[in-house]
Amino acid sequence: MIDVHCHILHGLDDGPSTLEESLKMAEEAVFEGIDTIVASPHDQTRDSYNSRQKIYASIDAMNGVLREEGIPLQVLPGQETFVSNDLLEERDFMELMPVNVNTSYIYLQLPENPLPSYLKQLIREMQASGFHPVIANPEKNVYVQQQPDFLYELVKNGSFVQISSGSVNGELGGKVRKFTQQMIASNQVHFIGSNNHQSGKGFGLLKAYQEVARQFGNHIAYMLMNNNWKMVEGAVVIREEPERIGRRGLKKRFA
Repeated sequence: MIDVHCHILHGLDDGPSTLEESLKMAEEAVFEGIDTIVASPHDQTRDSYNSRQKIYASIDAMNGVLREEGIPLQVLPGQETFVSNDLLEERDFMELMPVNVNTSYIYLQLPENPLPSYLKQLIREMQASGFHPVIANPEKNVYVQQQPDFLYELVKNGSFVQISSGSVNGELGGKVRKFTQQMIASNQVHFIGSNNHQSGKGFGLLKAYQEVARQFGNHIAYMLMNNNWKMVEGAVVIREEPERIGRRGLKKRFA
């Protein structure tokens, strides 16, 4: 399996603070059947900016240690870009780190409630520049939960969505789990990642796929697993026509 969203690199953001903890996460990932991880550190922290060069260096060092320790895991580069007005004003999208560098898929981290009015314009301009925005973990955003049509419009207009395995598995509470189910049922989910930040927590990817298969069928679980690889390879991702979450039948199904 591949985990397309994980904060495994130490010392870059709110992930592990030491190499030892990163290695523990790597061992836990392998134990759960994961052989590839897309490292997705936040582009900004309170104290610094994680540039491409900084992420490259951390990736190279991590993969080197994994080889030395005999841990059969490959870490690929990525970045979780925070949505801000500065990003729109600068429009320097080429400085951003896409998933696995040479693809067009870029993770966007939404700010907390309320979402900025310029978000749709930012996404349009990124798409016009040849990129495919991937909204990271929107199921946890209070505004998105309260205004689900906002996410629907983004997906309808070409954005992709990545949710966390913990949201599927109910680790973030029943409300988030129910909304995540509604998102999947309405074809508004394209990828599942762990969004793991620390050792001892587990990744939960296999459990999430099993849960999706149980509720929505094996074909949906397989599609989501396959999409992870397609994104990393820069291929065309499988997507179905999205539906509004408020559409008759979707809410009733998960009442």
